[in-house]
Amino acid sequence: MRPVLAALLASLALGCVPAMAAEGDTVTGPGRTIDADIIMVDNQRVILWGVDAPERDQICTVGSQKWACWDAAKQALDGILARGDATCVLTGVADPFGRSHGTCTIDGMDVGEAFVGTGMARAYLDQTDAYLAAEEAAKAAGLGVWQAGAKVDDPWAWRKRNPGGFR
Repeated sequence: MRPVLAALLASLALGCVPAMAAEGDTVTGPGRTIDADIIMVDNQRVILWGVDAPERDQICTVGSQKWACWDAAKQALDGILARGDATCVLTGVADPFGRSHGTCTIDGMDVGEAFVGTGMARAYLDQTDAYLAAEEAAKAAGLGVWQAGAKVDDPWAWRKRNPGGFR
């Protein structure tokens, strides 16, 4: 049994699982990057709604060189979160691990849009097309995963080929 699933089942058995976030619940505070598209705000893990970034084990290349695209995505999100406190409005949708999705802002700036605009995350159209314009702008500018010579699988396609409890 996978360690995360085992921990979740143990928490359920002990009654220690926090209440699921409801649609419209809001959390505010300093944001900390947990994964390339997951942040922690006020002790709440928030998967950025409409955003998908390279996975930790995903191998990317630029030309013939390996590129740590997950690290680059995490650093880009760290830079955005460093701008101030995040306010996240939760969607009420949780993944199988109980993590909530949400849309976050910092001083009126949409974190997901800014992140996709760096070229280090993709617009996740299975959830929303709100960040498609930001993705097109990053692509036109050759930023991040769109840089010349980059070979980066779509994160959703990579997860499908490499199942393991992602997203």
